[in-house]
Parts: sequence; structure tokens; C-alpha cells
Amino acid sequence: MKTLWTAVVSAFSTFSVLPTPRIEWNAYSLKNVLAALPLVGCVIGGFLCLWYWLSTLLKLPAILTAVAFTILPIALSGGIHMDGFADMTDALSSHAAPEKKRAILKDPHCGAFAVIAVGCYLLICFGLCAALPLDWKTVGLLGITHVLSRAIGSLLSLLPSGSTDGMQKAFRDSASKGSVWVLLLWVALSLGGAAALSPAAAIAMLLAGGLVFLYIRHTANKQFGGMSGDLAGAGISLGAIAMTLGLVLAERAVSLWF
Repeated sequence: MKTLWTAVVSAFSTFSVLPTPRIEWNAYSLKNVLAALPLVGCVIGGFLCLWYWLSTLLKLPAILTAVAFTILPIALSGGIHMDGFADMTDALSSHAAPEKKRAILKDPHCGAFAVIAVGCYLLICFGLCAALPLDWKTVGLLGITHVLSRAIGSLLSLLPSGSTDGMQKAFRDSASKGSVWVLLLWVALSLGGAAALSPAAAIAMLLAGGLVFLYIRHTANKQFGGMSGDLAGAGISLGAIAMTLGLVLAERAVSLWF
């Protein structure tokens, strides 16, 4: 029980802005952090449901709900995954050697390409959220995307590292042997929950998430010489928006063909 509690607190203290008790940062506290990361997605999904309930109660314009669905996941995570997406964009835009790209990932400064990419990401995400029908089923599916994307990001973090230091390497080296199986269980439960709400949406989410996983793994190996925390974070950000696109396309397909 203590191990589970430590993993959950470590996951929320590292990957969210939610207040948590203070614990010591060591190999023990990092042991199951990756396996617990999808729980942060569960809480984000809960906040999306809470906002939808409040917006329905107050009869707010749908556009404000779309704004909240875009901003809340980033705000609650402290922007840590979006930071990885921005850093990856800057590094890839440099067209430099893998060593230089890894140096850019660690650079705290933000380049022009990162600003452009983040702006486009937010605009696309807002447009997709605005295109979704507003009902409890859709909100539930949207919440699941944040659980599944974090499971994918954690699986990416378990891939071989491209450097001898960094957060991803620390998590990977400390991860328990059962982390992969726990994360695959998260994937199965997420897809099962999505299938219960909409089989078409579950298929779309599976395809979108799988493609993002393969893309980030390929990019990490070819462009950076291995995985890093920023690349795994980029996988979470891209996974969430890709699966949201999948939800929109699945909803359109069902409404047009069935």
C-alpha cells in the first residue's frame, strides 16, 4: 500500500500542479511513477466533466466549453508535456545532428518554431473540441483520451534513452519490472471504456494512439539517438490531440453513414 501511495503522490507532484504531500525523491519513489501517470489523466477527465456540468448548469456558450477543454488539461499538468512538444519542434526544425538536437531539448529557451507549433496546436485543439457534440458521452470519451495518452507516454518513457542523464532515464532505470504490464492494462481499460461508449471512437483512438507511439519511437531513434523525457511528453501532447481528431472523425462517420 505504501508503494502505491508513493507512486501516486510522485506522479501527481511531478506531472500536475495539484497539491500533494512532500516525499523524498529517490529510486523507491520513482519505482512506479510511470505506471501511476494515467491517474493524472483520470483526474483531468474528472475536471472536464465538472466543467461540463457547471457550463450546463449555468447555460454557458458552447465556445467557452471548447476553450476549457483546450486549456484545462494543459493548465492542470503545468504545461510539462506541452513543453516537451515545443522542445521537440525546435530540435527537429534545427535539422542538426542528433547530439545538437538533444542539446536543444535541454535548452530552456523557446525558439520561434516552438511558438508557432504551440499556437497551431492550441488552435487545432480548440477547433476539434468545438466540433464535438456536447453530451456526457463525448465528455467521457474526451477524458479517456487524457488517460490513454499518458499510458502511451509512459510506455515511450520505458524505451532506451538517448543520453546518460535526464528525467526519462531516471524513470526508466527506476521503473519496476511490472510497469509495462500495468500500462498495457491501462491501455486495455481505457479502450474498453471507450468501446462501451462508442465502438467507432475506440477504434479511432486505438489507431491514433498507435500511430503517435510509432511516430515518436521512430523520431526518437532516427533523429535523437534514443528516447528522452521531452519526446515522451511530446507523445502525450500529440496523442491527446490525435485521439481528439479521431473522436471528431468517428462521430462524423457514424452520423453520416449510420
